Amino acid sequence: MNRQYDTHIVIMAGGSGQRLWPCSTQSMPKQFHDFLGAGKTFLQATAERFMQVIPQQNIWVVTQKRHVATVKKQLPWINKQQILGEPISKNTASCIAYACATINNYYPEATLVITPADHYIQQEQLFINLIQQALQSEYTSLSITLVGVPCKNPATGYGYIGYDNQEKGTVKPITDFVEKPPRAQAEAYIAQGNYVWNTGIFIGKLSVFIKSLQTYLPHIWAAFERLNLLLNVSKKKYQVSLLNLYKSLPSTSFDHGILEKADQLYLICQDFGWKDLGTWNALYEHLDKDRKNNVCQGQVVTLLTSNCLIKGNEEQLIATYGLDSLVIVQHQGVLLICPRNEVQNLKTLVQQIDDEGYTPYL
Repeated sequence: MNRQYDTHIVIMAGGSGQRLWPCSTQSMPKQFHDFLGAGKTFLQATAERFMQVIPQQNIWVVTQKRHVATVKKQLPWINKQQILGEPISKNTASCIAYACATINNYYPEATLVITPADHYIQQEQLFINLIQQALQSEYTSLSITLVGVPCKNPATGYGYIGYDNQEKGTVKPITDFVEKPPRAQAEAYIAQGNYVWNTGIFIGKLSVFIKSLQTYLPHIWAAFERLNLLLNVSKKKYQVSLLNLYKSLPSTSFDHGILEKADQLYLICQDFGWKDLGTWNALYEHLDKDRKNNVCQGQVVTLLTSNCLIKGNEEQLIATYGLDSLVIVQHQGVLLICPRNEVQNLKTLVQQIDDEGYTPYL
């Protein structure tokens, strides 16, 4: 069978993107925004990128149930049956299990590329070539292959993949996987020279993903197998069963639940300009700046202001004086002001806002 037509892409688009609040909200999270001014959202860019590898009819999107219509609006060509709506977000293990169980009903011999919806890739042709190499590798039919990129700094927000650097060839055995280590540990990994960042992109035969779920998260996989027995019931009954299933599931990441436990994983790695633009500071580092190192969007006037990200709109003016290294975002009745080096803690602020009864702003 033609490998291209046997390959299916699963785009995970269910995240809440709280670290990009107030623009990223529960009703419109970051994957549905054009934060880069590219004329396309993160989701649209991800789908277009993979259409260079496989036919568009082989693309699946897993998202929150409330966002199914948004996915269909942004990807009008997609078959609505290939947008899987989760009633409750229960992290990436359940997301991947839902996709595997559904695709297995129709394409049991498929090879999967599972990817986040919201990453930026600068050198797309390098990336496409790497994905095609992984798909042609014999290891893809034996185990899960992870896509890695060289570490740029001891960041604590990424997974770290240790690999056998004595092994020749493009695809190398993984010797260690650690999700979001503390800084000292991350520094030690970089010093060793055989660790890379995990991009969250996984490649392998559908049967391999299913076997991993059966082995390491059997309760999650068994739940989705039971759900498949209800395919012929009414849509309403199916949705009720799906909601009850999700209520019973733990919130488990694929990284913690499987990758940290699996004893046979492989790595393919290259620097193709990958960035996880998941915080305001990451966007600040990526976007063009003025002569005072400010990123300004909307109606903004600055004086004696430097190293700031200031994002407004065309209805209201933001004027600053004497500020340094802040994030200032004005969006739909909300004004956020935060030190740039503290934006990773926005989730805590969002929780506080929720606790104090300002949920409509989230």
